[in-house]
Amino acid sequence: MANKSSFRIAATGAALFACVAVMTPAHAQAVLEGSGEHSTLDCAGGKASVTGTDNQVTVEGACTHLTVEGSGNVVIAQMAAQSTIKVEGISNKVSWRTPGKTAPKVSSAGVGNSVTRAR
Repeated sequence: MANKSSFRIAATGAALFACVAVMTPAHAQAVLEGSGEHSTLDCAGGKASVTGTDNQVTVEGACTHLTVEGSGNVVIAQMAAQSTIKVEGISNKVSWRTPGKTAPKVSSAGVGNSVTRAR
């Protein structure tokens, strides 16, 4: 009897785990933390975060949310139609592209930051 009970508990646990895994959406998140990095990130339709100083980053993948924190970061980002960009720090430069004429919601805190549409 103990073996059948253990098997039922294990099977029930596996089934419950499978349901949770299916019901929980996977959100991509691309992260760069550093200083003086030159990198390309792919947020794959999710979120991206750049933290540090003097990084040069290209962000691809129609991001839904981009956060840039630090100083002297230069970021070129491909954003989704309805997206947000949050910049905090000093002298960060973010340029973005979106499909069509849509524009992301932008918040910026700090000194000398710029957030503009890429040309």
